[in-house]
Amino acid sequence: MSRNSTSALRSLLGRWSRLALITTTIGVAACGDDAITEPTPAPGFLGGVAGNREIGIVVNSGTKSLTLFQLGAPTVTQQIPLGSSATVTPVGFSLRGRRAAVPLGNAASVALVDLSTSSVSRFFTFPSGNTTGSVWSNDTTVFAANTATNRVGRFYVNQTGTDITSSVEVAPSPTAMAFAAGRVLAVSGNLANFVPVGEGVVTAINPVTMAVIATVQTGGTNPTEAAVGPDGLLYVVNTGNYVTPASMAIIDPSSMQRVALISPLSVGAGHIAIDAAGLAYISSFSDATVVFNTRTRTWVRGPDNPVCARRAASNTCRGAASATAAGSGVMYQTFFGSAAQGLAPYVFVYDKDTFVLRDSIAVGNGPMSITVRTF
Repeated sequence: MSRNSTSALRSLLGRWSRLALITTTIGVAACGDDAITEPTPAPGFLGGVAGNREIGIVVNSGTKSLTLFQLGAPTVTQQIPLGSSATVTPVGFSLRGRRAAVPLGNAASVALVDLSTSSVSRFFTFPSGNTTGSVWSNDTTVFAANTATNRVGRFYVNQTGTDITSSVEVAPSPTAMAFAAGRVLAVSGNLANFVPVGEGVVTAINPVTMAVIATVQTGGTNPTEAAVGPDGLLYVVNTGNYVTPASMAIIDPSSMQRVALISPLSVGAGHIAIDAAGLAYISSFSDATVVFNTRTRTWVRGPDNPVCARRAASNTCRGAASATAAGSGVMYQTFFGSAAQGLAPYVFVYDKDTFVLRDSIAVGNGPMSITVRTF
């Protein structure tokens, strides 16, 4: 199988399933996606509704788009197309204020989306490759991982040209990006021909000089996603081989030392998001979403009791592409859908603390990374 066909398949299975060889999310997940505090509520759709200004943002692999919905009126949505080419294979994004950077996979480019106008303002391109994770270091600077070329590139949103010309080599198969301790952090699967050649690697990069500062191993193979917690530590999910349980490395980005390794996680665990309370939501297509308290380093809902929407016929868990929490603590979880099983794609909504399933929201085909923000 060619690199492009393998990467395209991963866009349908999630960043950790192999588009990043291929995610983020959103995410999504997206890592290092610190919001900018706005002095006044956003106008129009981004302002939400009275009593609830929060907006959910989902990247859709199936429709090659971003879907936005108002938490206070979830049937009200906006969709932002990212391109119609077959090479456009998005699975994650990063946010800064009212802008989103969306890596476009096999298109070897990043779409800069203006959420205020619901449109793509510019595209920034690598000469070739597969663009996966992204992160903002400040209001105008974006870093993106190129899995196929083993490089991290930098561009400025207001630069004259659209080429990504500044880049640095990192460990093989970088998939996820984060920003912490003043450093850009690239998470690499360390693969050759899609097979691990050793433990995963996190590379710290100086955002100004593009020099590699240090590297650290993740204590497991094939890491595919990461998130920074409120404690300032980096939480890296070692997805592994999709057959045996995954693990999670906890890394101090200042010292570039691994301080803990959490195991086991669910089989195939990939996407991770961490809320302000320090709860980490770790999702997999096998076992839905587990919840880990980063403050106490204990499970809230472990691999033996994941948060999931069950199939009516078998009472077994649907998987999950990603999950995150609103400011209220309510959990939002993306389900990619399964045509073979007659299961439609949704964002499922769960109560705070009890994780009782309360609602489902239609957000388009192939929902992957999700985040919830106030603009």
